Amino acid sequence: MGRLARHAGLRVFRVFGRPLEPRTQGPGHPACRFLVESEVLRLCADDSLDLVPRKVRAAFDRGDLCAGAFEDGEFAGYCWFAFSPAPQLDGAWLEFRPDVVYTYKSYVRPDFRGRGIAAALYRFADAHFLERGRTHAVLCVESHNRPSISAALRSGFSGAGYAAYAGHARWRAWSSREAADFGLRFYVPE
Repeated sequence: MGRLARHAGLRVFRVFGRPLEPRTQGPGHPACRFLVESEVLRLCADDSLDLVPRKVRAAFDRGDLCAGAFEDGEFAGYCWFAFSPAPQLDGAWLEFRPDVVYTYKSYVRPDFRGRGIAAALYRFADAHFLERGRTHAVLCVESHNRPSISAALRSGFSGAGYAAYAGHARWRAWSSREAADFGLRFYVPE
């Protein structure tokens, strides 16, 4: 289904949202912290992490933050957070309400999966985001990506509808009422 949709130029996303919580990391979680640009650029050397230097620099230039998770000092995974419109796939961008932090591009190394690392990454900086005036986190996952959908639900996100776009012949974007409540709108920059 995913390949057929991409071939047709259609991307369908499940949208998930949750209120931010003013709590800190508890015991038993992986150690999470924000990574600086130079650290993430070094991670680009590992092809399995799907990080591209040009995109990493652009994300930091926009003010996005990257969180890393570590278990016993070993790098386990990362997650990005955006405070302004963020690039998606196929040249599309996503905008959202000013009180939302957009969670995107998460990855947990295979040896660390199933340990709650994605959930820890998604939540570790809630207090920081609340201080920046954000009240909610939003996550969009392609509708065929079952592992990421499961991770979102296990992480305390609730379903918040759907959003989609199609863009080969003519650009069109749609969102359900629940997704639109977060101000989600796909667009292609002029």
